[in-house]
Amino acid sequence: MVDNFHVIPVRRRVESERDVPQSEISMSVVTDDTRLIPVRRRSTLFTINDNRSIWCCSVNVEPVLFIIMCVFGLYTTNSSLFTYWARCVQIAKTHPEFQHNVTYTCSSIATYNGTLQDDVEKDIANTKIYLQLIGAIPTIIVSPIIGNWSDRNGRKAPFLFTLLGLFLNNFLFLCTTLTYDSINVYHWFFTSEFLQGMFGGGAATFSTSLAIVTDDCRHKLKPGSSTVPFRVGLASFIQSIGTLTGTLAVSILAVPAIVSVEGHAMSYVKCAIIQTGLSLIALIYAVFFVKETHFPKREDFNYNQFNGAETDDVTREEPPKEAGFRRFTNYLHNVFSVLTVRRPGWTRLCLCASLIFVFIEFLSFDPSLLLLLVKRLPFAWNDKIFSYFSVIRLLVTSLGMVIGPVLLTLVHWLGKDSLLIIGALASSAANSFLTAFAVKSEHIFYTCLFGLITGAMQPAYRSFLPRMVAKEETARLLTVTSIIISFSPILSSLIFNSIFNATLTWWPGFAFFVAGCFQFCVFAGQIVIHLLMRPQWKLEKQLRAHRQVESDSSYDVDFCPVDGVEQRSISNTAVDSDRDSGSRRGAI
Repeated sequence: MVDNFHVIPVRRRVESERDVPQSEISMSVVTDDTRLIPVRRRSTLFTINDNRSIWCCSVNVEPVLFIIMCVFGLYTTNSSLFTYWARCVQIAKTHPEFQHNVTYTCSSIATYNGTLQDDVEKDIANTKIYLQLIGAIPTIIVSPIIGNWSDRNGRKAPFLFTLLGLFLNNFLFLCTTLTYDSINVYHWFFTSEFLQGMFGGGAATFSTSLAIVTDDCRHKLKPGSSTVPFRVGLASFIQSIGTLTGTLAVSILAVPAIVSVEGHAMSYVKCAIIQTGLSLIALIYAVFFVKETHFPKREDFNYNQFNGAETDDVTREEPPKEAGFRRFTNYLHNVFSVLTVRRPGWTRLCLCASLIFVFIEFLSFDPSLLLLLVKRLPFAWNDKIFSYFSVIRLLVTSLGMVIGPVLLTLVHWLGKDSLLIIGALASSAANSFLTAFAVKSEHIFYTCLFGLITGAMQPAYRSFLPRMVAKEETARLLTVTSIIISFSPILSSLIFNSIFNATLTWWPGFAFFVAGCFQFCVFAGQIVIHLLMRPQWKLEKQLRAHRQVESDSSYDVDFCPVDGVEQRSISNTAVDSDRDSGSRRGAI
């Protein structure tokens, strides 16, 4: 089958250093592996020959990823604990019997037999639905614009824009911790959620930064290979370590309220100051040190257009610019068109199904519900214990991000990243089931062990999804993913917080049981995706081996990819049905 694919070398022009290598298109499936150029040995960002590969990319966005994940770790843990404390104080003030000993009551709320704890937890669970809604709506609107902006004009400017929103959000949280005695914390929370949503939300920050990482390691996403690239795994590990560092800082600064009320309240302020300072440092570092990785105006080849009659000398006319609502709808169309482009075999179906499964997985994960669960009897955790639990869980998860991909490098199975996802989903479902039936604190701590397998899910998805699209579609794919991640907490809060409130008195862990059922369904669905994609991966592996043989026999020199050009697999090649209805380009 692979003999039908012919490799066409490229003639390199040397008239000017600004000349861009041109492609001769005369094959049904166009891949960047076909554009290998014989060159003299020279210093490049990364040099690859067919027998060995060297990872020598310079550090780019990774330090910023570490800093913002420290901020994320601080914010996630600190905001949940602070909200519980602040709302307890504010609600207790409305009860006449607690007005004279509010802080003492909230300090020992876990052992208090009254209805105050139920009122606090129901208040937090109900209000979170509206908080998620006020933050997700602007995020869903702005994220497509940021993703399209990133693919059309480069990664750095959108990344700086989202970092500015992150800084403003943390600054408003700092104001919240300083004024909770006199101002309802929800006033600040609603304002900060809406403002951050207008900057694309935290999901847009991660999608733009991960697009930079994906650009840097595109040469590792080889056709026929399903190994998680080292750069992707490293970025995931850095993120996890950053979150771990932030959570550890909260546990170090935490002061139990029963020991000192003033110290307890000041610990939230200290964490907020660190969050705000780190987010400002991340913004400044990104301005001066993060390098652009995507230059759409310099690229000489549009992967989704296969018109052999078109030459590079023909100047393409720019379409007239549109304004207003029409322009916004075009932005949305450009973003979501990634999901509608025809692709070989079952690739398009599996891509859409994978995004649905990502939605369900994030729908089933709500760490704030875990806090509400362990604050109750028979657990009755204080802030210190919860912080220690978070640190242990993140540490084990970080190890899983490294151990899983490394172990799979020892085998030669197809779809290694998909197998990591399958194992992680099974572990995630088991985690939820164990949490649902836990009756001791030890049972909750046992769930940390599942992190060794669950931790591999993050790098595996970041390797699995971009393989199905081209480089110029990466940011838009990650934007769609960020929209899904932003929208899922709305339904998550609506479903699981309502279940938690309804079952609070007879089975508080029932919400986790339902989440485990959802995750088990995703586990079964990923197995189906793996089976559907196996023939595709097998063909790509054969095609890659065929190109390797032909290139070895054609040249006796070192090879390196064209600067700024990705290696391309059949799976991320668009199928053009307009030229010939009887044949599909790139189809199997």
